[in-house]
Amino acid sequence: MDVVDRIKLSIITMGIIILVYSLLMIKVEGLSPLDSIYFSVVTISTVGYGDYVPKTELGKAISTIYILFGVGIGLYALGNVAEFFIGGYFKKKDKMRKMEKRIKYLRNHYIICGYGKSGKVVAKKLEKSGAKYVVIDIDEKTLENELENNPNFNYIVGDATHDEVLIKAKIKEAEGLISTVSRDSDNVYITLSAKRLNPNIYVVAKADEKVAIDKLLIAGADRVVSPYIIGGLRMAELALKADVLDFISTFMSIAKYEYDEDLELKKIKVDPNSPLTGKKLHEIKTQYKLEANILGIKKDSGLIINPPSDVEISPGDVIYAFGTSDQLSNLEKHGKE
Repeated sequence: MDVVDRIKLSIITMGIIILVYSLLMIKVEGLSPLDSIYFSVVTISTVGYGDYVPKTELGKAISTIYILFGVGIGLYALGNVAEFFIGGYFKKKDKMRKMEKRIKYLRNHYIICGYGKSGKVVAKKLEKSGAKYVVIDIDEKTLENELENNPNFNYIVGDATHDEVLIKAKIKEAEGLISTVSRDSDNVYITLSAKRLNPNIYVVAKADEKVAIDKLLIAGADRVVSPYIIGGLRMAELALKADVLDFISTFMSIAKYEYDEDLELKKIKVDPNSPLTGKKLHEIKTQYKLEANILGIKKDSGLIINPPSDVEISPGDVIYAFGTSDQLSNLEKHGKE
């Protein structure tokens, strides 16, 4: 029960006890209504002015029971009031108000369905890249704790398989949705709902079972990720190509921790209206000061590895690039314009 509800309950209970005791004192002790209410409040507050004491045996017995229950209820109410102020209730409400305002104005954001192990990794990566996102999960306590630690965290408590929850997450204005809930059937259902509500949204879904991959693709997922398949392939690669992978991992770690360079590999699709289309590789590098290393370009005719400088960029080409976050962001910006 929320602290505000506990305060309301304790106040109502205390009011009822005071009223009942006042009526009993009117009948048993013969007090006037005003005197009985005055005596009830003085007694339950433990002030005890001593200007009046019960004179009858029944009145004393009733007062004893009243004090035991009344003081307990009063202390319970005071404890809840203290929790309300000291426990940061106002601070929590202020964070919630700011978060709801952020969600209200979200545009071109990402929706993360499920905040388990995979969802947390996705959220951390999106936040690191500066992307706007909102998380949907049914575990309210976990989400509240995350907001407490991260004031910029956005979440909605609910079941992502329900349309009204996705609409609340501004799915019609979202750029992408990442479904990482535990059940494959739920990921399929979320994908279907997302594509129906926003046909242009880019959906990435998680699949635990191999059979779920085809179902998710049929449902409309643009990409399907199987953690178990990826993990197994990675383990096999480490066993077969340990030296190569260790070199890449070590190289990127050195760049990160010794030179503070965040190196990444990225795939960028060239939009039809991009200023890069129709120009050769050396031209766009010079004109737009693109410093990312182009490792390959995938065209309709096939994949060009280590493309020469005279390769012309066409709409729909997929560029595989390596570089820092800023370099890749610059390339991606021109590729999507």
